[in-house]
Order: sequence, then structure tokens, then C-alpha cells
Amino acid sequence: MNEDRGFNHSLETPLLKYLWASSPLNLNFVPDYHQYFKKMRLLDSFTDHEIRIFTRYLRKRVFQQDEVIFHQGETGYGIYFIFSGLVTIYSNFDEKNSRGDEILTLKSSEYFGEMGLLENFNKRTASAVAKETTVLLGLFKPDLEKLLEQHPVIGAKFLRETALIMAGRIGDLTKEMMKLRKIIVDLEKSK
Repeated sequence: MNEDRGFNHSLETPLLKYLWASSPLNLNFVPDYHQYFKKMRLLDSFTDHEIRIFTRYLRKRVFQQDEVIFHQGETGYGIYFIFSGLVTIYSNFDEKNSRGDEILTLKSSEYFGEMGLLENFNKRTASAVAKETTVLLGLFKPDLEKLLEQHPVIGAKFLRETALIMAGRIGDLTKEMMKLRKIIVDLEKSK
């Protein structure tokens, strides 16, 4: 018998299921969100296990080229992570003419909309538009509440990291405002 020589003919069923589920030959193949989030600065403090748990609360959304993800002024309910594709953020976006004041374009591994997740009755300050077929992974308020209830440490870590990123962005905006204010003061003095 082969078992006498330390050889086991059967693999455990969960291992086979995992191997099949992760195979590109499987038509139900799900991309490895764990590897994607492992590279993301927002989740630097997360362990592998915490990232795996976190990804269970995300919702996948696919947007076609030039499709509006959300409009300026709408109530925000969540944060979006760009898994693939490009998203352009506009102020004063006119959907009929597909024009507006372009603020920036975001690519894979970047995220946007975090204010909609953290602030009650948040109004989107800009519009977001897919510039090509784009796959987004969203975390929405009900999902965050469920994460906080079921895994409070992971939820708290996510909120802390998000708050730190937002604080950094506000600091950068404050510096820019101070520079602009100085330019305005200097222009007024030169009149």
C-alpha cells in the first residue's frame, strides 16, 4: 500500500476547491482582491488575514466608458477602490456634453469618495466618470456598519487609516490655500 510509504492519494476537498476556484480555467474565476489590497497604502497596517476579511464586505461594480459613477451634489454612501480602469473627477460636469472642469484622473489602486462613507448626508463635491470600462470595488455605509459589528478591530483600523489619509489631504489643501492667498495678497499690493 502507498499509505505505508507515507503517500496519501487523496487531497483534502477544501484544498481542491481552492485550487479550482483560483484557476484561470475556472469560468467563475474571481480576481485576487487580497493581492490588490495588499499593495494599497490605505491598508498598510492590515495583516493578510485582516485584508481577506475586509474584502468580503466589498461590492463589485462595472462602469462602461463615459458612464457617470456619481454626480456632484448627490448624497454619498461609500468609498470606491479602482480595481481596473480610469476614473476622471470633474467639477461642474455637464452630462449632455460630457464636459466639465477636470480635477484629476485616477487609475488602478487609487480610491475616491471616502467622505461619502464617513460623513452623514455627505453631498458629493464633484462628479466621477469612467474614462474606459472600469471595475470598482465599493465599501458602502451598511457594509462598513456590518464590518464594525462583526469585526470591530478591522473596522476601526480601516476608519483610522481613512481618517489619516483625509487629514493628510486636508493638510495639503490648507497649504495650497495659503499659497493662493499669498499670491492674491502680492497681486493686490502690486496694483
